[in-house]
Amino acid sequence: MVQLFKKIKHELSYGFGASYAPYPTGITIELNYNCMFRCKICQMWKDDFKNTRLVGDKILGKDELLRIIDELSGLKVNYIYFCGGEPFLRNDFFDIVGYCKSKRIYCSTISNGYLIDEGLSEKIVASKLDVLGISIDSASSSLHDEIRGAKNAFYRATEGIRLIKKKQTELNTEIPEVFINCTVSSRNFMVLHEIVDLAKLLNVRRINFNYLSVLDSKTVELTNRVMGEKVVGYHTFSNIDTEYLLQKEQVDQLDFVIENIKKKCGSEIKCDLDPALANKNKELLLEGKFAVSRCNIPWKSAMITPLGDVVPCAMFTDYKMGNIREETFSEIWNSKRARHIRRLLSKYLPPICQKCCMVHTDTPSLVKKIYYKFRN
Repeated sequence: MVQLFKKIKHELSYGFGASYAPYPTGITIELNYNCMFRCKICQMWKDDFKNTRLVGDKILGKDELLRIIDELSGLKVNYIYFCGGEPFLRNDFFDIVGYCKSKRIYCSTISNGYLIDEGLSEKIVASKLDVLGISIDSASSSLHDEIRGAKNAFYRATEGIRLIKKKQTELNTEIPEVFINCTVSSRNFMVLHEIVDLAKLLNVRRINFNYLSVLDSKTVELTNRVMGEKVVGYHTFSNIDTEYLLQKEQVDQLDFVIENIKKKCGSEIKCDLDPALANKNKELLLEGKFAVSRCNIPWKSAMITPLGDVVPCAMFTDYKMGNIREETFSEIWNSKRARHIRRLLSKYLPPICQKCCMVHTDTPSLVKKIYYKFRN
């Protein structure tokens, strides 16, 4: 009930253009920028990315993260999404998750699955991690390995899922919920239905199909100009080859591909289909844009980078509202910088928001619908 009232407060705060916001219900924490893969649809592994985003300071250590979790728990944050990089490259990952669970915080992460062996699968299940996504882009080992830029990536990911499922059976538990996270691109679009068969084979009951994000330099420059300062620089999605966007002949097959996926999933597999695909906005798909008209994420969430910077979302990576090493989260949340960005975003969304693969998934609630009905 407390969380419900909190959500209503967030929506009212956003809906009426307030720059102040109640403390968030969920937080994203970037644990690292390290990854052994060389994905074609991500820039994080490149030296240019690390040299730009990791300057000077060491990443947040375990003690610092536990202190942050302590404060977030006191603010009634009930969900933390841990991302990277590859989260399992951190030796203290399970200490961090365990501390979250001791505070009754729901937590999730996404992994490429490469490191999951017998020992790690046992730790994953024992940790009580709530949700674990494994990135798999094709049921074809060669295609998946090509997209992810690593040999044996497919085998290691699928074997990792099997080991986790085996350990869950031994311990009579379904935690964590394991799902397949598939990034949709021109390389795998026509064979997406095969991932449903793979999920059934692996006893996985949920698949997320997310359209990739491609961020061009023109959009970055225009966004910074519109916002009056540098809010984004070198991004995870920067300068990804546009050949990975769906091509016209593929978009023409959209209805067939989507219906085939839904039919194969049936009632056995939960299919979380990216609204960009489900809404069948073919022109935007070709342009690599998402249908975005408003965003309330900075009113209800924030992201903490490996260096402790608190930023409003995954797109405004250079807009620092504060640093968790210098201030408490509660001081940062409604700071002058935080209120400034909310004030701007309540008036308009800059071009980069149409490149965001997250904001368009936020379905308008009844409160939002009523507000916009009267405002318009």
